[in-house]
Amino acid sequence: MVSPATDPKFRDQAQGLMGHDGQAAIVINDSPGFVAQRAVAALVNVGCNIAQRAIGVPADIDKGAKLGLGYPFGPIEWGDRIGPKRVLFILERLFEFYRDPRYKPSPWLKRRVMLGLPLSAPEGLVRG
Repeated sequence: MVSPATDPKFRDQAQGLMGHDGQAAIVINDSPGFVAQRAVAALVNVGCNIAQRAIGVPADIDKGAKLGLGYPFGPIEWGDRIGPKRVLFILERLFEFYRDPRYKPSPWLKRRVMLGLPLSAPEGLVRG
């Protein structure tokens, strides 16, 4: 991640070091949220909004994304893999900074986090 204060030679050295170790490196500008975190959190949020509107159940939302888009995981699965609490944290920070509605956390996601439930848990599941 670079900022206006980053010396280009240090950026190039870091990329070279990563390449030497066999790691892929990308250069992004300094901003809240990394590329993958931002994209996946937004995708999870869309899946949660679909579930909230009862357009589909989590398993079907995931299946539709995998079959229709060729994704390795559906949005609900991504959310469970990353952790609903972490996804909510990322979305809250992005929304707080940008005020962009696409980052406004789904109430369905917030409720799941509050109840300690995975996103894939069926509706009506009660923990005792």
